[in-house]
Amino acid sequence: MKLAILLIVLIIQPVYSLENEDYYNRQFCIQESGQAEYRLPDRSRIDCLTDTHAYEADWADGLKVYESIGQSLYYAAETGKKPGILLLIRKKNSDKHIRKVRRVIGHWN
Repeated sequence: MKLAILLIVLIIQPVYSLENEDYYNRQFCIQESGQAEYRLPDRSRIDCLTDTHAYEADWADGLKVYESIGQSLYYAAETGKKPGILLLIRKKNSDKHIRKVRRVIGHWN
């Protein structure tokens, strides 16, 4: 199973001017013809469910990267779809977080 990663690079100087995660997730989900905030029977919510992928959207900050990996894998297991991560970038020093996600993708092919 392949883990998809989509990197959205946000070039906006002041961090406080960024929209929230939900805004970017909904924009992405519309573009991918998916269903935003799809609810599973256990009441957990997939950020964006498409015909092929179950996406977790999260910021490329701290522990959020690890959470996005785990959540996307769980959602894929529950739906039979491929796991996907919409990785949102708002800081210049996000490279180490992006590298971690790429490493997981590379390892699991």
